[in-house]
Amino acid sequence: MLPALVGRNPFILAELLAIVVVVHIIWSTGGAFGGVRWFVRIAAVFSLAGVLFNVLTVHAGTSVFARLPERWPVIGGSLTWNALTYGVTSGIALFTLVLIGTTVGSLLNWMDLLHALPHRLAPVAVAGSVAWTFLPQTAVAFGQIRESQQMRGHRIRGVRSILPLIVPLLAGGMERALATAEALEARGFGASAPSPGATRAASGRAVGAVTVVALLLLLTGAAGVLSGRVRAGSGAVAVGVALFAAAFLIPQPDENRRTRYRSPRWTWKATAISAAAIGSALSTLIASWLVPEALQYQPYPDLEIPEANAPLMAAIALLLLPALIPPVAHAGSDPAR
Repeated sequence: MLPALVGRNPFILAELLAIVVVVHIIWSTGGAFGGVRWFVRIAAVFSLAGVLFNVLTVHAGTSVFARLPERWPVIGGSLTWNALTYGVTSGIALFTLVLIGTTVGSLLNWMDLLHALPHRLAPVAVAGSVAWTFLPQTAVAFGQIRESQQMRGHRIRGVRSILPLIVPLLAGGMERALATAEALEARGFGASAPSPGATRAASGRAVGAVTVVALLLLLTGAAGVLSGRVRAGSGAVAVGVALFAAAFLIPQPDENRRTRYRSPRWTWKATAISAAAIGSALSTLIASWLVPEALQYQPYPDLEIPEANAPLMAAIALLLLPALIPPVAHAGSDPAR
């Protein structure tokens, strides 16, 4: 996601979109993406709407292809190829980010990810995984409710007719949430080990303070990277990650330890894909420091062909590696590995 977040170069965006589409197609086995395809369609609609909105409301640029009457509010004025180009690049970036998120979220083994995280992050990880898995479940439930209502003669005609669909959807969501909460409670989720109250309270306050500072640094660094201050933002992110490591990786006395029957195995495929992703991310950051024009593109006021940085595009092409390692189709295998 990093190249699409820090720049709007059409060549980089087109390469990213092609890569994620190829990986998505190759790994779309066994209905892994069935619950999120509607979300991708919504992203495509919003991307197209954003292009149209940008063309009609932004009247900047020298390449004019049409004019609307000036007396028309907001949309009146010149329609430029510059606004169309910027809208298309922004729409491609938005759609690419959504497609990356849904592809990774559908293929990721959340249980293995939970086991790999530091034990103090277990409550946050469980809450996030439950929230993410509820998204496709809600989509499936909405389709089932709509079909059952249609069998009873219900037809959607306007906003008021959506109410018979929303009420059972919310009720079903509450039932799933209560069932999940009961299952977590039965498994002892959130239980703490007995220890001296003062010692554990002081330790918890220290860890909490460090966590808050680390989170603020991460948010500030991410905002700096997205706003173009890549060096300062990267430094803040690095310090935040270091503080998180200090808060969650350093063991403390009298602390609960999670146990499991089977530990996830780290394979050479995981090493290769992780190395490719890290190499691509580092190349993007270095390019944003040394040659920012390789990522940035501004079609205003003159519309020009952007620069294509071959070394950076070659580094980003490393993200195509998952397409060269297709999912294993034998019984009992987990394609997310």
